[in-house]
Amino acid sequence: MKTIGRVEVETVIDVKCDVCNASTRVDIGGFQFGSLQAKWGFGSSHDGERYEIHLCEGCLSALIEN
Repeated sequence: MKTIGRVEVETVIDVKCDVCNASTRVDIGGFQFGSLQAKWGFGSSHDGERYEIHLCEGCLSALIEN
C-alpha cells in the first residue's frame, strides 16, 4: 500500500560566484560553476582549516588565464 503525503525538503536554489556574486543558475536547469577547495594540513599556519569557493564561468576563466 502506498501512503502519500507532503514532505518539505531543503534544496539548493542558487549558487552565487564568490568573486562577482553572479548567479550560476542556467535556464535549462541546474548550475554552471567551478569550485576550488583548500584543506590545510598539519604543520601549516592554517592547520585544520578548510575552504571552498564557487566561481562562475567568467571568473574561473579569468583566474586560469592569469
